Amino acid sequence: MLARALILLALPWPLKFIIDSVLFQHALPSWLVGVLPDPLTQRLTLLNVLGVIMLALGAADALLTYLGNRWLLHAGQWSVFDIRCDLFAHLQRLSLAFHRRQRAGDLMTRLGGDIQTLQDFVVSIGTGVFAHLLTLVGMAVIMLIIDWRYALLAIAVVPVLFVAAHYYTDKLKAALRLARKKEGELWGSVQEVIASMHLVQAYGRESRENEHFSEQAQQSLDANLEANELQAQFTPLVSVVMTTAAGLIAWYGATRVLSGNITAGELLVFLAYLRGMAAPVRQFAKMARVVGKASVAAERISEVFAEEPEIKDVPGAKTPQSCRGEIELRAVSFGYTPSELVLNDISLRIAPAQTVALVGSTGAGKSTVASLVPRFHDPVRGGVFLDGVDLRDLSLAYVRRQVALVLQEAFILHASVWENIAYGASGAGREAAISAATATGVHDIIDRLPYGYDTVIGERGATLSGGQRQCISIARAMLRDAHIVILDEPTSGLDAVMERRVMEALRRLTQGRTTLIIAHRLSTIVQADRIVVLERGGIVQSGTHHELIQQHGRYLDLWSCINDSSDTRITASGVS
Repeated sequence: MLARALILLALPWPLKFIIDSVLFQHALPSWLVGVLPDPLTQRLTLLNVLGVIMLALGAADALLTYLGNRWLLHAGQWSVFDIRCDLFAHLQRLSLAFHRRQRAGDLMTRLGGDIQTLQDFVVSIGTGVFAHLLTLVGMAVIMLIIDWRYALLAIAVVPVLFVAAHYYTDKLKAALRLARKKEGELWGSVQEVIASMHLVQAYGRESRENEHFSEQAQQSLDANLEANELQAQFTPLVSVVMTTAAGLIAWYGATRVLSGNITAGELLVFLAYLRGMAAPVRQFAKMARVVGKASVAAERISEVFAEEPEIKDVPGAKTPQSCRGEIELRAVSFGYTPSELVLNDISLRIAPAQTVALVGSTGAGKSTVASLVPRFHDPVRGGVFLDGVDLRDLSLAYVRRQVALVLQEAFILHASVWENIAYGASGAGREAAISAATATGVHDIIDRLPYGYDTVIGERGATLSGGQRQCISIARAMLRDAHIVILDEPTSGLDAVMERRVMEALRRLTQGRTTLIIAHRLSTIVQADRIVVLERGGIVQSGTHHELIQQHGRYLDLWSCINDSSDTRITASGVS
């Protein structure tokens, strides 16, 4: 670009000498005497040499433009590619609290649409604007040397254009910023509707969602139309200013030639430079929308990069060589917002290979306790310890490696069955996935699928039953071979037959592992080593099933609710 800027500075000069030295036979400047043919004795030779120089400069400009565009576009596209990859990696590092605040659709527009806007910007700008901008300083210096009065007049148009450009670009960016915000909200709503399509159709809310979509799309359209109006005003304004300035400068330059202050060739250089100065301004005016959108896109991407992960490694985080699986919560208090605590001063110890169940009313804090173990959140007060070490002092990767999850909603990827199972362990292949499924006792369930382990599953497991999805999730957890297993309502929504199969698979999975179970179906946790009853963020009871039944406390109330609905008879010593 620097080399092309020098070429652009040199381009008008052969024409200057053709007019001044060839046509009017003015003497060459002293620094060119002996370099170029004498215009008095070798007039045609000088014309030929200057013609060759013009051709050479034109060819050099074309070559440098090609190379510059090629290299700039290559580097620009790779830079944008790096930004996209960095943004995706950064999103994965951000804590769950951030993702709860953000709408997935809006994040998708930043990762997709905003990155694409930056790519369009790189492609559209090319080297032309940059090369012309680099020549502006050189042009101004040369014009000042030739005739400083004339140069000041020519340069005087720049502040006028700068003020106009600043005014319109600020308003344009505001409109485009609003448009991108509305588009983010729009696609956030679209993502929610698509993810909940069964609910929309079941309740016949298609018309309502159509109206909502139209309203949000209209808001985005209005902001874009305002940006279009500003663009439509800005481009002709720049043209009027530049045309008026060119006319005045050409007229004044002609008077300077007539008065003998400058030559006709120097006037040509001035006008050529003025045109060179106008080129990037005109191009910017035409591309103000692209530049504005790129600026807004960069702001939106920067907002995400500015977010710091709430959960991260401390300097010198420990990575022990082994794990026993002992979990302890010491006086833990936690809230998703500082003003509203979900857990209050909870203390709980789970010995290695012990199974502890958490029960309680909805909102009692069971899932919150479980989320602290893999360090999805950090306590507000107190600490969570693994083998006697505070999780905050351990490597986050180490902590997560020790935990396997089986959740109420089995998260299934759009991939084959074996790839979904292999997701549980880095580098695992098809055979390892089959072995994990066999070890959990669900091999026959998977083998009955249309293509067995090679069956490609629809997005979010839409082509499978709830029991099939849960079996894959359990096999995935088995393959992870973690020391700690967290089960969050793993049998919810399953029929009796599939529940028995899943419970057997879970028994195999949890054998010899520290296990934390969250359950509303109390019949599934009767055999737990210990049952902890939570209410309003605190522990109200703890013991085995039989001990809790005999205490006639909150656990008995919960069990009695099941008794009322299933006619199970409670005795002082247990269930009959």
